[in-house]
Amino acid sequence: MIRTLRAAAAEDLPSRMARGMLWTALVLLFVLRAIHAVENGLPGAVVALAAAPYPPLIAILVRRWRTRRRLRYGLLGAVTALVLLPFALVGADWDWLPWTVAAAVLCVLPQRIAWPLFTLIVAAAFGGMALTGASFPGCFWQAAATATDGLIVFSLYALAEMVDDLHAARKEQARLALVRERLRLDGELRGALDGELAAISDRLRGAAGAAPPTALAEVNEATAAARRALAGIRATASRYRAREEPDAAPVIGSPRQARVALVAVIVLQSTKNLLYMVSQPGGDARWLIVAVPLVACVMLLLTWRRSPVRWVVAWALFVPPVWAVCFFLPTVSFLTYLWGFVMGAALVTFRPPRSWAVAGGLLAAHAVFFNVLPPAPRPVDQAAFLVSDLILGGLFASLSRLAGLVVVLERARHEVAAAVATAERLRVARDLHDVLGYTLSAVALRGELAARLLERDPDRAGAELTGLRRLVERSRAELGSITGGRIRLRLDRELDAAVDVLTVAGISVRVRGDAGPRAEAVDTALAAVLRECVTNVLRHSEARVCTISLVRADGTVRLRVVNDGAGPARGEPGSGLAGLAERTGGRSTAGPLPGGRFEVTAAFAAGEPAPHSEPARLSGDPDGVDAVAGV
Repeated sequence: MIRTLRAAAAEDLPSRMARGMLWTALVLLFVLRAIHAVENGLPGAVVALAAAPYPPLIAILVRRWRTRRRLRYGLLGAVTALVLLPFALVGADWDWLPWTVAAAVLCVLPQRIAWPLFTLIVAAAFGGMALTGASFPGCFWQAAATATDGLIVFSLYALAEMVDDLHAARKEQARLALVRERLRLDGELRGALDGELAAISDRLRGAAGAAPPTALAEVNEATAAARRALAGIRATASRYRAREEPDAAPVIGSPRQARVALVAVIVLQSTKNLLYMVSQPGGDARWLIVAVPLVACVMLLLTWRRSPVRWVVAWALFVPPVWAVCFFLPTVSFLTYLWGFVMGAALVTFRPPRSWAVAGGLLAAHAVFFNVLPPAPRPVDQAAFLVSDLILGGLFASLSRLAGLVVVLERARHEVAAAVATAERLRVARDLHDVLGYTLSAVALRGELAARLLERDPDRAGAELTGLRRLVERSRAELGSITGGRIRLRLDRELDAAVDVLTVAGISVRVRGDAGPRAEAVDTALAAVLRECVTNVLRHSEARVCTISLVRADGTVRLRVVNDGAGPARGEPGSGLAGLAERTGGRSTAGPLPGGRFEVTAAFAAGEPAPHSEPARLSGDPDGVDAVAGV
């Protein structure tokens, strides 16, 4: 039950959430780059040219075009050309940041090619700044920004694709689990039963035309073998029905891409801000002795085995001390640009609305911080810093949420597959009991009749032996149909078979009424119920008379089977009536009547049953074979 609920919950998780995180991050990156352009005083035409690669990058990230390889390669070429376009129009006087190419390469090309190219693009960003005479921290900032933005887009895109793929693959995995379980059960049942059925058929064939003593011995041995096979079928069905401990859910870790991308962004951002802290006027490299272990400890607390206590400890070690030290060492303020990670950790550590309150409080504190220490940054600079906080916090939360979503969906796939295999095992158990058990009961009864007729009426005994061989071969066909999920029964054939079997057992049979036109599923259900009723009459009574009634009224078909000679109930009820109730959606009754009689009734709507109350559980596939008559 827990498995089913969890799998259902995973089914309801919308993949739109993953896409929404990707598009939100992309919009924030666009806004941040536009703010930087305004901050650097670039004219509007240059800003527009710098934004030219955005449309083809967005097209690359659209899922519907994921399988159109040539189109995606063309879009990648467009992104690359548009990134270089401003050089031809405005020269080198603009903020060149090829993060769109870095992201597009990772999203389009095979990974073995994409990562070396990604590294070259990041190196080109570093080298481009170096050619302009920028300092090492400035060059590193350019390379780190290119790598960070590219990793942000690619990691969210890859995880969104993984979520979509897991949603799409769930049905396929369930189908494969069903096929594997059918093959396993088919091998198991054929190994256990098909050999016995073949031996019974051989003995009956040997009895035909043999001398009476030999024929009698062969028929008796075949009858005994049929009863052993029947007992084996009942034991196998009971074993399949027995509750088994569920397989241990596979241990599924957070996707490696999410962990690597998050760690890479944290390392790049931390290194960039630490370099700026010591390279600005008034900075001192000796501060790294304290700052590096502090940042490493805080980031470890935020990412490894997250908990509210760990978050509070990380906040206490980082936010208040850094704020306080900034009054004496202003360059330490660069470490406040890592507060976005603290915000993101709050979003995934606490539950809403507390998480939003904590993250919003940190964002507001950063805005206040800018105006506490003089000189206050320009409004455009403050906006850039706050958008950066949103990007880093959103990235931290998004990668964590998406990684958790992928884990849940992957586990749900296994749980759904396990549930499908269990349901198939229960179906086979039910059909073994209802279909093959009934046929072997008929084989045993007819075998006893043939043995009695061998001395009194050899011609009739020969006819019985011929019918028995056909019945055994039909049992073998039914065995394959059961594991293939293709069993279908027809009420008309089962009525004839019931009269035949009960008559052989010395029971007078009366059939009354007509079911009229009915849906195929209802016809199968009625036939299966009739089989179970006949089996109960033969196994649990000393009946002399059995009445089978069919009544159709007000769109309902009602089957009623009454027999005399019913003895007192002994022990636990068998699984047949339980299966009967299951098959009829709870619309069946069974119980004693005055005068030592026993009654079973089952009612169905004559039309197609509702999906939640499907009475016919014998047909597993819509493309099954024709009905298999019991006798």
